[in-house]
Amino acid sequence: MSASKKASNKAIKLLFYTTAVGVGTLLAVSALKKKGYVVRKGTTKLVKKTKTVLKATTDNLNKRQRQILALFDREEQITIDMINGVIKKITRRTLRRDLDYLEKRGYIKQVGKTKGSYYVLK
Repeated sequence: MSASKKASNKAIKLLFYTTAVGVGTLLAVSALKKKGYVVRKGTTKLVKKTKTVLKATTDNLNKRQRQILALFDREEQITIDMINGVIKKITRRTLRRDLDYLEKRGYIKQVGKTKGSYYVLK
């Protein structure tokens, strides 16, 4: 089997397993809601994160964009300064382009328009 075919098979398996986990999580939360259980804020965050991971498997995100999304594992809201602290050697303009791309693709939402603005998962 050629190296490219092995890589292709590996990518397909990764996409399948990621999708299965995401769909399973969404179905479990939906079933809990239907049975009348209160779904807490943490579960809502898990559902948002699952949707983000599912979407990211089909989009071609670069390394910086994936790192930005990974910051949401630790924080509910992030600022440009927080990202600059984690991702070194990046200009603010490049960072703005990455954030604008992620916002346009529906991953994140900007809250505010001035220096006090921050980003949250959509």
